[in-house]
Amino acid sequence: MISHCANPHCAQPFHYLRGGHLYRFDIRDPSVPCADVPNAICSLKPAQASVFFWLCEQCSWKYSVRFNFHDGSTIVPLTRRTQKIGNAPVIPVDDSAPTLH
Repeated sequence: MISHCANPHCAQPFHYLRGGHLYRFDIRDPSVPCADVPNAICSLKPAQASVFFWLCEQCSWKYSVRFNFHDGSTIVPLTRRTQKIGNAPVIPVDDSAPTLH
């Protein structure tokens, strides 16, 4: 359950979805505990699960959330490539990832 902003330097409590941005990450075979995945998910050992993170309105204008199974969530600053456009979702782009042509 989300209780506060995912930014560790922000203590904004989560009350409702009206402000900020909710991020959903799907994981497969979450059987090994990792950072930021609830123990309840890992102990049930489902085939797949979703973890959620929320950035408050102020943080969502400056940051985005990245997640991987081994390191957990990371707050990353938005760059010009990922600047918010209206209410469109913000998805950070990994420039080192290979592209498909």
